[in-house]
Amino acid sequence: MELILLDSGLMNKAGHSYTLAKTVSHSLARRKMRHRIFGLHCLDASIAAEIGAIPHFSRSLYDSEDFSWSEKQVRSLAALFRRIPAGEPSRSEWGSWEKLNENFERDLRSLPVDIWNPENLICIVAISQNQLLGLIRFLRAMPNGRLPRVTCQLMFPPSFVPWGNVSSFGEQFYRDAFELAAPLVDRSLFFTVENEAMRTAYRRDFGLPTRILPVPFGASPPQGTTEGRVRIGFFGDSKCDKGFHLLPRAIALCQQRNLDAEFVIQIQHSGWEQRTIEAERALRSLKGVRFLEGILSTEDYARWTSQMDVMLLPYDPIAFGPARGSGIFTEALAAGRPVVATQGTFAGNTIGSHDAEGEVFAPHTSEVLADAIARLLPRLPACKVRAAERAKKFAFSHSPDAYVDVLLELANR
Repeated sequence: MELILLDSGLMNKAGHSYTLAKTVSHSLARRKMRHRIFGLHCLDASIAAEIGAIPHFSRSLYDSEDFSWSEKQVRSLAALFRRIPAGEPSRSEWGSWEKLNENFERDLRSLPVDIWNPENLICIVAISQNQLLGLIRFLRAMPNGRLPRVTCQLMFPPSFVPWGNVSSFGEQFYRDAFELAAPLVDRSLFFTVENEAMRTAYRRDFGLPTRILPVPFGASPPQGTTEGRVRIGFFGDSKCDKGFHLLPRAIALCQQRNLDAEFVIQIQHSGWEQRTIEAERALRSLKGVRFLEGILSTEDYARWTSQMDVMLLPYDPIAFGPARGSGIFTEALAAGRPVVATQGTFAGNTIGSHDAEGEVFAPHTSEVLADAIARLLPRLPACKVRAAERAKKFAFSHSPDAYVDVLLELANR
């Protein structure tokens, strides 16, 4: 058997696709298991050299399609009467769904033929509405006797679209895809999710059986012992669905209250989200904020996150979703690091159920975020002690070896 990892989001060393590919590859190598990893066609050459990943997919997991010329004309007219906000990113959900599923299906067909050996296990590392139908059409077209076992990680809720809005058609797209997949489900096609909340949501909304496949991460340094001011960090993509736009006002309020805290903010975005651009400009006007620019290497990311006392996860409960996991949250739990998270998100709900340490806030505003930070600081020492007590057990359950173990269990079904 050979394990094949397919990840159209694997392009560079930013984000968690690289961490997953690197750590799982090392776990498989220790077990002397044959495996191949396929990423995006423009895969960073250093990743290919390091872990042998192969450039392949023509479109990214996070790609989208602009509105067609005729759609833009209709929207322009509609804006006159229905006040569609001007300057919004022009992304066609229908066009993206149609075109990207076609691209993904074609990319699957162009993979080396030996990958689809019935003895192999194929792992789709992450998928959205823009690849799901293409995958299922491809599998349905294969002769039954030639079908390998395929695991497919439902990383996102149906409300997710890559450009940060809430999907208008995702629920129907997923429903149609799952109906087409019905003859394959739990026979040759196994759907997995990151956490129990996602598992419950897919079972409730679609009647879909899933298995929990906890997302692994790199070796997270233990919570460092720091003296002086409390360090509060925001890491990852600078996007509005992750609450980046709340930071300038929240930090300014914390500074006005003379909270004994230093803020460390990673700036990493593509420049197309206007609110993000404005938020970055406002952040840079503040004093006493340390900025980490662009993509961080694995070593720099680990070095900086290990210095944080608190991690900010002010994710939008609507746009980001109530059940969607977060690699940064996973790493924080494994390192014994308290977090501030939005009520109604998976991170916030985990704190609310006393399975993580930190503070929650609602509604999703800068003022309430600042209040949550202020509430956490006086009880931070006790929170850190409790977080450290549960960190080791959590880290073990979300290790690369645990990820591989679940995949091998599915391979042997």
